[in-house]
Amino acid sequence: MKICMPIIGKNAALVNVMADDFYKANFYCVHDLERGDNEVFSKSELMLRFGLDLRKGGEDDVVKAIISPNVRPMAFKILKDNDIKVYQPNGKEVDVNIRLYKDELLHEHDIRSVEEPSGCGLTCSSCSSKTCK
Repeated sequence: MKICMPIIGKNAALVNVMADDFYKANFYCVHDLERGDNEVFSKSELMLRFGLDLRKGGEDDVVKAIISPNVRPMAFKILKDNDIKVYQPNGKEVDVNIRLYKDELLHEHDIRSVEEPSGCGLTCSSCSSKTCK
């Protein structure tokens, strides 16, 4: 099973620091819970490897959970529709949040806790490409 977190950067100083928003991040850490290792992806590399809904590939190569301070309503809906749980982190450190996830100490986001950009609603028809990017 894999979990995914938005991170600040790819270098050693930034790879363990979570970004503030899942959608706006340029880099992502994917942690394999069985193997205990991390892989770092750019946004385009993540989409190529795992797909838009993070479920591309075999059963062992799909993301089952996201840990992110903020997630957009439509992304939240897509993730939930694909049985991917979305958790709120406790602090900014990736390794700390992985441990908290394993210990089942993180709380799931709900629709009231996701960030809604101005002008966006909870359905595709209420968003425009100018207000939601």
